[in-house]
Amino acid sequence: MKNITILAVDDVEANRVSLQYLIDEYIEDIDLILAPSGEEALKITYTNEIDIIVLDIQMPGMDGFDTAKYLKSNPKTKNIPIIFLTAAFKEEEFQQKGFEIGAIDYLTKPIENHQFINKLNLYKEVIIKTKQLEAVNDDLYGVLQKEIELKEKIQKQQMELVEQSKMAALGEMIGNIAHQWRQPLSIISTCASGLEIQKEMGVLTDDDFNANIKNIIDTTNDLSRTIETFRDFTYKDTVIQFNLATIINACLQNERYLFEHHHIKTITTFDEEIELINLPNSLKQALVNILINAKEALEKVEEQRYIFIETKLQNDVAVISIKDSAGGINTQYLNKIFEPYFTTKHKAHGIGLGLNITYNIITESMHGKLKVKNTQFTHEGRNLEGAEFIITLPIQKN
Repeated sequence: MKNITILAVDDVEANRVSLQYLIDEYIEDIDLILAPSGEEALKITYTNEIDIIVLDIQMPGMDGFDTAKYLKSNPKTKNIPIIFLTAAFKEEEFQQKGFEIGAIDYLTKPIENHQFINKLNLYKEVIIKTKQLEAVNDDLYGVLQKEIELKEKIQKQQMELVEQSKMAALGEMIGNIAHQWRQPLSIISTCASGLEIQKEMGVLTDDDFNANIKNIIDTTNDLSRTIETFRDFTYKDTVIQFNLATIINACLQNERYLFEHHHIKTITTFDEEIELINLPNSLKQALVNILINAKEALEKVEEQRYIFIETKLQNDVAVISIKDSAGGINTQYLNKIFEPYFTTKHKAHGIGLGLNITYNIITESMHGKLKVKNTQFTHEGRNLEGAEFIITLPIQKN
């Protein structure tokens, strides 16, 4: 730390020399600046960083009181401690006025050496401690600023992640709709084309017409139900009571065409009585993400494409188990599977947000737990192996 700078102001040169001798001889780590008048003292404070001022009161021109008033009115110098020097016979009269102006202490002339040295040493230590505290505060402020900047950066990244998550979820949703609509649109196109050909050939009967029109209407209604189901995902979710089996069945209905197209069989074992008070649409999105993940894993399996879903009450929590027969997850990836942007797929098939979204929905939004493990089991005498996602949810969200 640099030396303490003292400005001593006295119009009498002998007094200035005496002050310089005492300070140079008995006080260490002090830089002393001398001024012969109040006007000169003000000039010095404009160009130097002064830590304490020893100021004579009785000076010609601008006296000590006027000088102190100027110093206290200037934001740059108003906090500099001032010690007044005054003649003993004027001590009581000047002290009251000086303290009103803002002096911290008084010394009487002629100066008593030991008293002067002790007081300056005391004030020097106070100034040093104050500077050290200010340095600590500056460091702390710097640390806090960095923390604030880091938090703002994290919040910005989280917002970007949320937006990317929304886009990823929307992409998954559109993909699901496209898969589910492909077959019914094909049915509608086939029926309409058949009607047109039969009409042109003059072989269209009333029975054929009514049957095809009914097929078109039923298929159109099916498409409409799909839109209504997926529309739930876009609405803000609210905490309500719902039947767990009903929600899972709705998700399976959403994916029915997709699973049939890839020859995936779903096997369910539900406790039909489980009622939850939580976020049903959020749960739908989480379940669909897991089901889509299982579907993509099963695409690599030539046969035995199964998804098993089981629900049960266990220790006053609802447990949902979703396992597939896709062979399981590479063990080196098990601890990373819920991390954002982690994926083993080609970037054209996803950016690795689906399971991260699912994890956040279950653990943060629904106050539940989600874990994954590899499992071996048998079904109809066949030994199967796959990944098992286990969701645990409170009966009622806190």
